[in-house]
Amino acid sequence: MAQTPTKSTLTQASRSTAIPRPEQITNWVLVSSLQSFILIALTPALLTQWGTLGWAAFALGAVMAFFAYGWYTGKAGAYPVLAIFYVFSFVSLLGAVLAFLSAQPIPTALIFLALAYLSAAAFARKERGASIFLTIVLVIGFVVLFASASAAARDRLNLMILFFALYTLTSGAATFIFGVRFSDLRRPDMLAFYGFTQEPAILTAIETVQARLTAFLSASYGLITGFVRPLGRGSAATGRAWRGALAGLPRPALRGTQVALLVVGLLIFPLAIRQLEMATNLSLLITMNVGLLFVVLALGLNIVVGFAGLLDLGYAAFFAIGAYTMGIFTWPNLGLEWSFWVVIWLSALVAGLFGIVIGAPTLRLRGDYLAIVTLAFGEIVPRAIREMWEIRLKIPFTDIYLIGSELKAFNLTNGPQGMNPVGRPQLFGVEIGVDPLQLGSLTISPPMQWYFLILLVGGIVLLAALRLERSRLGRAWMAIREDETAADAMGVDPVRTKLLAFALGASFSGFAGSIYAAMIQAIFPELFSFLVSIFLLILVIVSGMGNIWGVLLGGLVISLFDRVVLAQIVPQFVPGGDVLQKWRWVMYAAGLIAVMVLRPEGLFPSAARRAELHTGDEAWDADFDELDAETSVVVGGNPAVDKGGNW
Repeated sequence: MAQTPTKSTLTQASRSTAIPRPEQITNWVLVSSLQSFILIALTPALLTQWGTLGWAAFALGAVMAFFAYGWYTGKAGAYPVLAIFYVFSFVSLLGAVLAFLSAQPIPTALIFLALAYLSAAAFARKERGASIFLTIVLVIGFVVLFASASAAARDRLNLMILFFALYTLTSGAATFIFGVRFSDLRRPDMLAFYGFTQEPAILTAIETVQARLTAFLSASYGLITGFVRPLGRGSAATGRAWRGALAGLPRPALRGTQVALLVVGLLIFPLAIRQLEMATNLSLLITMNVGLLFVVLALGLNIVVGFAGLLDLGYAAFFAIGAYTMGIFTWPNLGLEWSFWVVIWLSALVAGLFGIVIGAPTLRLRGDYLAIVTLAFGEIVPRAIREMWEIRLKIPFTDIYLIGSELKAFNLTNGPQGMNPVGRPQLFGVEIGVDPLQLGSLTISPPMQWYFLILLVGGIVLLAALRLERSRLGRAWMAIREDETAADAMGVDPVRTKLLAFALGASFSGFAGSIYAAMIQAIFPELFSFLVSIFLLILVIVSGMGNIWGVLLGGLVISLFDRVVLAQIVPQFVPGGDVLQKWRWVMYAAGLIAVMVLRPEGLFPSAARRAELHTGDEAWDADFDELDAETSVVVGGNPAVDKGGNW
């Protein structure tokens, strides 16, 4: 009778055969080596700040480096430790929770832990919208707490951030960057490489714990939200009833009602803001006017980036051209002092001409090459403006000066000193933005006057963008954005069409620049740096590029958050809140990364964009049904016929 081989015999026999190393092993070793290096590198800082914690980090890093060699060479004893270290990352999460509890009062800490729990539970139930919303609330609340914390509490919060960063590295970032997943440890080729004929008990135990934890989070989340959902269902039912009643109205009456409500709301809005300013001593309306101008700029950039798909990194250059056109034609030192109402259209025209001049030789480029060219243009314009205050031009080999003289150069832009003052608009003999206007018992302050002017120009830009989107030219832009080669084959002239997008986007920027110069009364080249282009690009991408209403809404939210919340409200009401303004670009960068990973179509995408980027979602058919309905309403015909289209 043949003797039954033992488990150790099977293991040795399996290891004696030449088993190729799975590619995933290299990724695991890279992750482990990176974790080990970071832990050892943190040792000096941890020793200085928290003493024995530094030695613990050094010991853990050394152990991980030792086992990384075993994982790479396929040592059977290193395999269970690999699984243990992967799950051991949750210990750092526990350390982050303990550090946070020691830094805050118990009620505040419990509230934040409850929010963190609900976020994790929503993520476990795959409720993406709820998990993203709760996570954003949690992050904003923590930033406010960190800014207002004392020095001792801030040290503990720094320790919490350190622990949480280690957890993110060992579990989340490792998975995202290297493709390392716990399920890969259970693959047959991985088990065979380490000499196992069946799944080790450690993997089964870990999987069971994870499944039970997920089930607990899901069940308890459903129990908690069960008390709230009836209210949500009631409000949703009420909303459906209202929408059903409004849908029964004739379309012209419904559209007229919507427009009337919008106009009334926009007219009342500055009055409400004025009352808030009086109660808080904040200058909210002035900063909101600048934010609204950035929304107008974002609508123009949306034509270039969202409609035509052209990555423009120098859009602030057209903003500067519009502003300096207003300055040159209204600056008293040059003696022109034209009317604001004439120069505002001239600014749009000049910016559009520069868009054509710059775009004509460069728009044959695509992708990264076009982005590099626009980036160079965005850097050239402010520097050229800075140097155009000593202009001398003479005929070669003569002493005849066409511009300026040997003793005195011609000053066009006043260089780094800036142009001040810039002409303001006048209406019926009254200069806007200087003195309050009295209309009966209503007093319209200078910021309110600028608000209504910006609202008027923004309405013109919005109507133009809507008409362009639904026009033949707008469809050509979108065809080029999707596939330029196919659009060219269908008869669309790509260079001419992209040039029109560049010129129209630049003209909208010129509009905004001229109003900006007249409103702030002092313009300098530093106001139109590369960061302005990046901020506008963030507005368009995060809001949902290609969707006009999405860019409008998202641009308003982000601009007002930047100009009002971060710049004024937080520093006034939160001690130490001015630190957030210094870290604003870090916050925007992190938000941009989060949106690109979790919601690449943007916060407020169009139905077509959402369906395009989520082909595997359950809402795929619903999105295209919605898109067909929109097409039917806009074109006014049968969707089956309208899909044929013509250029």
